[in-house]
Amino acid sequence: MSVLPIDPIILLKRGAIPGLLAKLSYQNQEKAIGYMRIWGEKKMPITTLHAALENELSIVELVK
Repeated sequence: MSVLPIDPIILLKRGAIPGLLAKLSYQNQEKAIGYMRIWGEKKMPITTLHAALENELSIVELVK
């Protein structure tokens, strides 16, 4: 059994970030741009960024 150099869960989260950003951009463009900058400048770990985006989207859903 080979060990992958990167945790597959982190890869899944990294792959989900563009979609989460797109969803957020329809609800709050300013926040989406802010998170895009954070992601592009690598200012936040993938897991933390993914959780923050999920949180932002859940807040938007609660407000609806």
